[in-house]
Amino acid sequence: MTTTTHTKPTVSVLAEHVSDHLSVFVVAEDTDSARPANGGLRLLNYPSDAACIADGERLAGLMTHKHDLYGTGFAGGKIVARATEPAAVKDELIQVTASLLESLDGAMITGCDLNTSLEDMERLTALTPHVLAAVGSPVDASAATAHGTLGAVEAVLEAELSQATPGRALVHGCGAVGGTVARVLVQHGWTVFTADLDRARASFPGATPLPSDCPWWEIKVDLLIPCSISGLINAEMASALKVAAVVPAANAPFQHSQLADELRRRGIRVLPDPLVNAGAVIADSIERFSPDAWEGAGANDVYAFVRQEVHQRATNYLNQRDQGLSVGAALVEVAAEREHDPIGLSFGDAE
Repeated sequence: MTTTTHTKPTVSVLAEHVSDHLSVFVVAEDTDSARPANGGLRLLNYPSDAACIADGERLAGLMTHKHDLYGTGFAGGKIVARATEPAAVKDELIQVTASLLESLDGAMITGCDLNTSLEDMERLTALTPHVLAAVGSPVDASAATAHGTLGAVEAVLEAELSQATPGRALVHGCGAVGGTVARVLVQHGWTVFTADLDRARASFPGATPLPSDCPWWEIKVDLLIPCSISGLINAEMASALKVAAVVPAANAPFQHSQLADELRRRGIRVLPDPLVNAGAVIADSIERFSPDAWEGAGANDVYAFVRQEVHQRATNYLNQRDQGLSVGAALVEVAAEREHDPIGLSFGDAE
């Protein structure tokens, strides 16, 4: 077993499968079934096993911060899989992942991520119980993330969208998360510019899709909402941005964290991405820790809960920043107490 130690958080490879055509690594905090690690199953054509593990370590660390911030009751983790032909290994991937999860005896729980689907999770659930992906539920994890992002937007606007004065927004990435966010903004009268490699996804009624060669980072808007890839914004783009606020649903949207700090020094409000994109893990916490309330709830009940929780946490963070706290100190100030009940139990109490 390969392990790599980091400080704050410490994650390592807890279980692995390596072959010529498929490698799978469970990367997580060293934990157990009382506080299982939680993170999705990602399948990519990584250049090497080392690159696959490095991405797993990065993502598991981000998941740790997100879980700790919202007090989900989970530790941080991720399952990363490497295959030259991802589509050709799906059957084997499901079997291997089930075996790895079973070997950890509940210390890791997974769900969807890049190149894995709800259908994959349904197949995985037939082999192991260590899956949280709203299987058989009307709740959609991407929709939960989108509604959390909208809660963060409302925190920045200091008003609900139904009451805020419509402005100009640019949504980069119009998949399941960004597409939902962009459509809701359009419904509330916003001018919404959309950018996506798939122009069809960016082209829906009310949106203004941008040409693929358009320097979108030069467009003056009130809100920039990155919903696409990590490392989207480089130094040149950051220096040219003309925005009032950045609300990232994408993980680590800046190529370097210093770029976000430079924007903040220019007076641009930049929310930390773990604060914004926690909708899916909040939903996971409900599913895990309030199963009865989860079974009896409608999707809109879950989305409203997620939106309110993210709105409240983001508002508290912005208040701490306005009082002069650093980004790190403000996040510590608003983070959930480890000894408190998981956030999912609050949904059960509310019901």
